Amino acid sequence: MPNRNLVRLGGVFGLLAVVAMIPAYLVGTPDTPGSPAAASSYFEAGLDTFVFSNGVIPLFHVFFFILFLGVLYGMLRRAEDSVQGGGSGGGLPAAALAGGIVFVVLEAAGFAAEILYPATLQRFGDFDPSAPFVLASLTLSTWLYHFCQVGASALILMSSLIALGTGVLPWWLALAGFVVAVLTLLHFLFPLLAALVGLLWIAAVSVLMLLGKVGPTTSERVRNVRS
Repeated sequence: MPNRNLVRLGGVFGLLAVVAMIPAYLVGTPDTPGSPAAASSYFEAGLDTFVFSNGVIPLFHVFFFILFLGVLYGMLRRAEDSVQGGGSGGGLPAAALAGGIVFVVLEAAGFAAEILYPATLQRFGDFDPSAPFVLASLTLSTWLYHFCQVGASALILMSSLIALGTGVLPWWLALAGFVVAVLTLLHFLFPLLAALVGLLWIAAVSVLMLLGKVGPTTSERVRNVRS
């Protein structure tokens, strides 16, 4: 498959990953309940709806994000190698890849922790859970999401640094990426805002990939201009 088509396919994967996250945010976020009463009403949307929106559909989000990350990593590495003369790059792209892996692994763990209570009820029927069981699952998922955004911050920051040096991403997206990286790192202060701007960054990169506005062609042009 020609490289430009692979980059466009990566854009499709990224957009699908973003779309697959929408139902989870419509159902709710685990950091919102501030009391046992609020925690018990967190699942009012219904067990089936909650497990489907926060468990089943996010399976596809994780799958498509992994594919998007692989294409993005290849694009970033080729861009840096082409500008540096080939073979000498890889440090920053590797850090971006590591950030993306941390993000998706901890995010998946957060999904599992968040649906622990409703998925257990759905599978085994009514049982008499202690309040700490529900509260602990929501608290665990909240902190897993906080930590996963550290990986997202690293991914976005490294991508922005590479973009400034290679032109593989538009300059405006590279500069915006620094702001997004800070916000995602501060997810523990602004959970919903940080998560949404991170998704917006993925969507922006994906659209540019789909339109063929990023990738090796851009980086090779920068190299030729510099030489």
